[in-house]
Amino acid sequence: MNEQMPSAKIPPEGLADLSIRRPIFITCIVALMLVVGVFAMKRLGVDLFPEVNFPVIYVATPYPGAGPAEIETLVTKPIEDEVSTLSGLKRVRSISQEGSSVVIAEFTLETDIKFAEQQVRDRVSGVKRKLPLDIKESTIRRIDPADQPILILALKANLPTYKLFDMANEVIRPQLEQVSKVGLVEVVGGRKREVELLLDREKLKHFEVSATQVALRLSGAGENIPAGKVDLEKKELVFRTLGQFKTIKDIESTVVNFYGSEVPVTVRDVGTVVDSLTDEISRTYINGEKSLFLFAYRQSGANTLEVVDGLKTRIKRINSEIKHLPGSAELSVVRDGGRWIRNNVEDVQDSILMGVILAVAVVFLFLANTRSTIITGLALPNSLIGAFIVMAAFGFTINIMTLLALSLSVGLLIDDAIVVRENIFRHIVMGKSPEIAARTGTKEVRLAVIATSFCVIAVFGPVGFLKGMVGQFFKQFGLTICFAMTISLFDALTIAPMLSAYFAGVASKRNTFNLWDRSIGKILSGFGHFQEWLKNVYGTVLQYTLQKPLRILGASFLIFLGSSAMVVKVPRTFLPTSDSGEFSLSVDLPPGTNLEAMNEFAFKTDKIVRANPEVELTALTVGGRDGSPNVAESYIRLVPQEKRKLNTSEFKEKLRRQFKEFAFANPKVKDYDAIGGGHRPFSLNIIGFDQKELEKTTSEILAKLKTHPGLKDVDSNYRAGKPEFQIIPDKPRMEALGVSTALLGLELRTQVEGTTAAKFREEGKEYDIRVRINNNSRDLKKDFNKIYVPNINNNIIRLTDVASSVETEGPAKINRLDRARYIQISGDIAPGAGLGNIMNDVKKIFDTEIKLPAGMQYAYMGQAENFIELAENMTVAFGFGVLFIFIVLASLYESFVTPFTIMLALPLAVCGSFFALFITSQSLNIFSMIGTFMLLGVATKNSILLVDYANHLVKEGKDRSTALMIAGQTRLRPILMTTMALIAGTLPVALGLNEASRQRVSMGIAIIGGLISSTLLTLIVVPAAYSYIDRFRVWSKIKLKKLVEVK
Repeated sequence: MNEQMPSAKIPPEGLADLSIRRPIFITCIVALMLVVGVFAMKRLGVDLFPEVNFPVIYVATPYPGAGPAEIETLVTKPIEDEVSTLSGLKRVRSISQEGSSVVIAEFTLETDIKFAEQQVRDRVSGVKRKLPLDIKESTIRRIDPADQPILILALKANLPTYKLFDMANEVIRPQLEQVSKVGLVEVVGGRKREVELLLDREKLKHFEVSATQVALRLSGAGENIPAGKVDLEKKELVFRTLGQFKTIKDIESTVVNFYGSEVPVTVRDVGTVVDSLTDEISRTYINGEKSLFLFAYRQSGANTLEVVDGLKTRIKRINSEIKHLPGSAELSVVRDGGRWIRNNVEDVQDSILMGVILAVAVVFLFLANTRSTIITGLALPNSLIGAFIVMAAFGFTINIMTLLALSLSVGLLIDDAIVVRENIFRHIVMGKSPEIAARTGTKEVRLAVIATSFCVIAVFGPVGFLKGMVGQFFKQFGLTICFAMTISLFDALTIAPMLSAYFAGVASKRNTFNLWDRSIGKILSGFGHFQEWLKNVYGTVLQYTLQKPLRILGASFLIFLGSSAMVVKVPRTFLPTSDSGEFSLSVDLPPGTNLEAMNEFAFKTDKIVRANPEVELTALTVGGRDGSPNVAESYIRLVPQEKRKLNTSEFKEKLRRQFKEFAFANPKVKDYDAIGGGHRPFSLNIIGFDQKELEKTTSEILAKLKTHPGLKDVDSNYRAGKPEFQIIPDKPRMEALGVSTALLGLELRTQVEGTTAAKFREEGKEYDIRVRINNNSRDLKKDFNKIYVPNINNNIIRLTDVASSVETEGPAKINRLDRARYIQISGDIAPGAGLGNIMNDVKKIFDTEIKLPAGMQYAYMGQAENFIELAENMTVAFGFGVLFIFIVLASLYESFVTPFTIMLALPLAVCGSFFALFITSQSLNIFSMIGTFMLLGVATKNSILLVDYANHLVKEGKDRSTALMIAGQTRLRPILMTTMALIAGTLPVALGLNEASRQRVSMGIAIIGGLISSTLLTLIVVPAAYSYIDRFRVWSKIKLKKLVEVK
């Protein structure tokens, strides 16, 4: 005699009975959800990815004239020491380069960024007393490593350089910054006007005055100084001393000293005042034509597409104004950051629409009944639109992750309605009235529907609460699916039975089609016969399965082992490559190369790029934004996809072949990274304290990685030192002659770099007045014997009397990580290779070939670091997902044994997804991991339908074999319907029909592969395992009962 199966206790009247009894009430609730959902959808922001908060504080401290080693010792280390003790700090990075120190403090994601910024400000303020006296004020601000300009503009005009800059900075920039939600507009390139006082070395010597003294006197003579205010009777009077220079003559007539204590020495006597431009540190070109660039950034949290559209509208207005000005100026868009967002969002929206159509078509194909199709399909708009209400309440945006959640949910959302409606339809076909069929059919599958929905929610709920950057990235995805599934469950248990009771009508015969022509009727009739044939075939297979269960289980286990072996052959990476049609190309020449030489070389390489028919535009910047003249970077935009034969990756390979002859310039291509923090896909840091050991070890590792087939453009950020002419003070002689190191250094810096001594005002504009030696005398090496420096009494002393010189090489840049030096090796991933596989190879190199010296270590950054975090988080999420599914099933069925039967589908689904990725040459990445993870919740649906009905039949008194035969054949149609609906909903993602969707193809393939394998094997393996597991359940229950009786 069979033991009665466990069943969840359900109240006499559920949601289905309520909805049938009060249809208008349910209709009003649904209508309200739709209206509010549409309203919420219109108000949601739009972006490419969820906004991930990076608590990063940037401290930039200029120290003009100082070298990298000097910057590291005097500026960087003191600031690092202060900042490194802050709570919540993840790591501290720094860059010490000529003229500036940059310290970057990265905090954990849980840190309050406003509080962290204030802490950094306090610490930097406190360390000022330890810094050089002549250092400039530090700039402290929050930064987002993934932040990029949403719009890059180019300004061209037939104007002098400084007038072009003035137009960009004073006319265009303020107008663009007035656009709503624009945070910052930055002008890149060009030269500003300045007034230069070029000193004559011989005249300085003749009049016994130093360059420092001239700058100091000029500073004192050219200032407007407020004197204060007084109250006079009933009014207030303000006093000001106006000394600011208004003409060049004012500057020339300024007295800087008295020769022989009697004769006044003016600026005109020691130098020449010229109307000049700031030093040229960069040059910018658009398609080979000289121009200026403007970078527009949005405010944090702003809708990118709205800001871009607002900027484009303003650009049209600006162009209509400036075209009438001298120079025929034109402002054009170089890079539209909203284009890729718009393409991706529109693609996923199209995938949702196509998925809905295909899913509804599947329902119609199986049921061949118009009303049943409408009833089932109505679950989708309410679930999808209703989800926007909760998204708005939680502050989510419309982005790739939330839209993907809804896209992948299409099949899931209609599944519950399919199961309910199919079962109701079956009861109607049996001759019951629509209302009775609705009540009976819904009650029969209610537990199965609740179980399947709760399993999906149990899987994705915890995903929304993962820690770290990956957790923030997945939060909106996981919770959006949970929102939609909750609404879908409500619809399945209310709308479907209500409409079935009042709208379903009488089940029509399959060969009767009032609204369709004969061809459609024949297709549906033929498919109906196919279903009957399939049901009979499955009955035969199922009968064999129940007779030979061990063979089936053994064969399935072998399939599982075979598929598992393919896991290691699937390449693993963080983000798959995308055909975005844009990337950057950078080159660099040895340190010491001047801007003119770099410009000549970069222009030559840019010309080669532009000669390719696939290239639509290049935007070249010569000179680094940090002032390094020996680097150049070009933004490259390809023509639209339909106009070229090569995709982005293929064209990059073509470009690499063209640039082989320029290997000495380290050419590197780099995709625009949305979430990797601006790093290349492979970024490896070698960290240590001994610079020579660091350089030697890095060189060995770099040589190994350059030969790795999975990496392209491998390079390190270490460059040989710049030629340096060092002045070595003779301390005893200096003290004897009254010369301090500060006076000596300041004098030499004023002569070469120059000092901004005052301001020159003309037509309401202010320009810097820079004091420096004339151009022919700035070579300190050549003029070393002719240089004089001041002592504390302002007398000039020959430099050779207090110092000597030496020629050497100084480091071009010093990078530090957590107060140790580091060198970064970076590269791109070759097509078909996987980042995870490369990282495994790197580990083998360190384990077997290159032993790191004591005190040296390695660490990853960027995508490589994110990949490690992703793998760790997904492992935890998989474990919790399986645990929560078990808890949900055990709770609903009040059994610890039944869940094991249902969960047999999980390994079968995962193996199927890996097999599909392997045969289609796709990688295991963040998107395919989402797909594989989704299978945890989806794969159990079919098992639940089968096992739940088998339990129901056993409860009614049928033996296991008979129950499994009836359950299998009865549930075959809903299982196939739900599976095909899921596949139909995912198919648009898997096809990757345009450039935006190709990045997510692996996700669709992983889901479809897992669905096919889990469905086919579930229909066979679950019945085979059921008989054994259920026997154990009955045996254990009997044993437990006896044990209780004995006690």
